[in-house]
Amino acid sequence: MKPKKTLKNNQIEKIIFWDPCLSPHKAIFFESFASLNPNLEIVCCADQTIPDSRKKMGWTVSEPIKYKNIISPDKKTITSLITESPSTTLHVFSGIRWIPTIIIALEIVKNIRAPYIIMSEPRVIDGFTGKLRLIQSWLTERYHRQNAAAILAIGRNGPPWFIASGYSKSRVLPFAYFVPPPLATPYKQCNTDKTRVGYLGRLIKMKGVLDVVNSVSGMNDKIALDFAGNGPEEDVLKSMCISAGIEHTFRGVIPITETGNFFSNIDILILASTSKDDGWGVVISEALMAGVTVIATPMVGASILLDNSLFGRCVPAHNPEAIKSAIYDLIKSDEFTPKKREARAYLANKILSAHAGAVYFMKIIDWLEGRSERPQDFYSLTEYIN
Repeated sequence: MKPKKTLKNNQIEKIIFWDPCLSPHKAIFFESFASLNPNLEIVCCADQTIPDSRKKMGWTVSEPIKYKNIISPDKKTITSLITESPSTTLHVFSGIRWIPTIIIALEIVKNIRAPYIIMSEPRVIDGFTGKLRLIQSWLTERYHRQNAAAILAIGRNGPPWFIASGYSKSRVLPFAYFVPPPLATPYKQCNTDKTRVGYLGRLIKMKGVLDVVNSVSGMNDKIALDFAGNGPEEDVLKSMCISAGIEHTFRGVIPITETGNFFSNIDILILASTSKDDGWGVVISEALMAGVTVIATPMVGASILLDNSLFGRCVPAHNPEAIKSAIYDLIKSDEFTPKKREARAYLANKILSAHAGAVYFMKIIDWLEGRSERPQDFYSLTEYIN
């Protein structure tokens, strides 16, 4: 069904992405979108560069080629960007709260009624504070419910959050962080009979890292653990592995350029997050595009992909036994063969790569302009499997 036009009748000539900071999870997506649309001017306007905390996690961003970065703009610059050609510029806001640059830009966009889209992870709805956030959204987002051209809701929990917050279901589309596949590294066949289980990210309780170790306790003859990253739970995890007699490796933080080598050495990636604060989970996209099967909880946005059994298994949070059962199921299903890895990587790249995301975003704009039907959800595999 075609919607009424919600973007200006004038042809869009510029798109400005308003972001909290520079991010490797978006940079290649911007580059891909700009390459596919050479007649569009693409700008990323970020409140700050990569935060130090993220640099310590291995984040880096290359200088843009096809688009332009503007970092920490003052109010004069923000005003000029928005008012220069208001009817032919589309604004894409990564969130609507807390970030000074985004707050200022949104207010100006509202004042001149410029066309805009919200691209955002959900807020965490769990618990008492989550209910307060929902009430706050109902009380403060009326303008956005009525005027945002679309909501690009990131992850499994994105669309339900925005619909619960009163946004029209017809305007909410699923979205993701579309990233390049890890640098290709040949799959390394295991020299033992052990299944190699990996975790890549911050070693914190919210990520369910303790559940990962507990899940393989008693499987010493079948499992080897491989952790990449750092955090406050590192020493606890090492002690747990030693006490349980689990073969393990702790690699520390690895640069983004080396994640391909990490994935070539594991059979399963586990992300057992216990909070919906994990809006997407880019490591899942990277693992799947490298051919690795994944186990994750529904708290993780990218777990929506695991509804397809080729990609892995979705298990309840706070449940090491469910993780253990999923590991046994994957082993029994023979999911780690080179043929299965190749098929997994092929399909994942078709729907999760930066290029795939750019094509999907183009389809969304065409739909909003009334030039086409609403696009299929990005994770639909129909056209690739048939």
